[in-house]
Amino acid sequence: MATLTAPRVAVLIEMSSAHGRGLIRGIAQYAQRRTNWSLHVEETGPLRTAPPWLSAWHGEGIIARLETTAITSAVLAKGLPVVNVSGYTSFRGTPHVDTDNRAVCELAADYFRQRCYRHFGYCGNPRFEWSVRRQELFAKCLNPDPVTFAAFQFHDRQPVAQLQTWLESLPKPIALFVCNDLHGCRVLEACEQAGLAVPDEIAVLGVDDDTILCTLCRPQLSSIAPDTEGIGYLAAQTLDSMMRGEKPPDLSQIVRPLSVQPRQSTDAAAVDQWHVSQALRYIHGNATRNICVDDVVVQARTSRRFLEKHFLAMVGRPIHTEILRVRLETAQRLLSTTTLCLKDVAARSGFRRADYLSSVFRQKLGLSPTEFRSRSR
Repeated sequence: MATLTAPRVAVLIEMSSAHGRGLIRGIAQYAQRRTNWSLHVEETGPLRTAPPWLSAWHGEGIIARLETTAITSAVLAKGLPVVNVSGYTSFRGTPHVDTDNRAVCELAADYFRQRCYRHFGYCGNPRFEWSVRRQELFAKCLNPDPVTFAAFQFHDRQPVAQLQTWLESLPKPIALFVCNDLHGCRVLEACEQAGLAVPDEIAVLGVDDDTILCTLCRPQLSSIAPDTEGIGYLAAQTLDSMMRGEKPPDLSQIVRPLSVQPRQSTDAAAVDQWHVSQALRYIHGNATRNICVDDVVVQARTSRRFLEKHFLAMVGRPIHTEILRVRLETAQRLLSTTTLCLKDVAARSGFRRADYLSSVFRQKLGLSPTEFRSRSR
């Protein structure tokens, strides 16, 4: 819609969470680069009802987390173009931009598979539609592997003793995927109160990569980082086209997560053989340094022949291949989430030289690091 003044866009997203702040950053990036919007953003916590200012506000478009009927009704009553960026299904054909929950669950399943787990669990919150959906998707991602799977939807108001009882009943060691970081913190607290060792008995992985929450936990919480800025940017792009009178390309658009950010809560491997377990833990913590197979053997406190034989039998790949896999995974994460030059990516991921990194990328992925970065963006 053409106006004589800057188009006014309201952003109904809480600033109290890392997820919300990421969405707002993405919206601001699009607005600064592509438009002359005047953004209306107010400091808020989670929105359960429409803010008092909305009824008197006049503008051209809204980006909001439509998480309750009250907010949805108030926003749609304005009769303006609206884009929903919540984890809830949109109403009345409202365009919806959200994280790719299937890709989130695939990332979690692959991350734990690389650590040889055979027991898996999911802990969610039934208050959230997307939490129940993630449980279903995570279970599907584990099929047809010969693994066990247990799930528990734990509501905020339930006694923590119920969560402790469920955690104690799980087979150990187990890989536990949790719906988000806040719930992950509750699970870690319950594990501590129940005397369950994390990560040796229960490895815990959250979602959102809220740095403050994750580093305050004991132990620090590993988490999947969604591309919240990408979601915000795409939502703003969608709203911009709607305000110009165009139809959105798709009512539902999803953005892939960035990567797993490993921390202490998953610093383990589900391997019965102690020497192999120590080798995996050392590789996952030090692969980006200048280590070799001999260094791993020293840390595992056994002979090279013994370790190589049992490592291959239990992990399914040689020691050197596992070192290379972790380095490649790190390089992919850096290329997707930073603007570091190729030389620095190689140095930080353990490849030392950019030409060696490029060679491995072409061999393993069939494309160059630059092409990989372009596709991930």
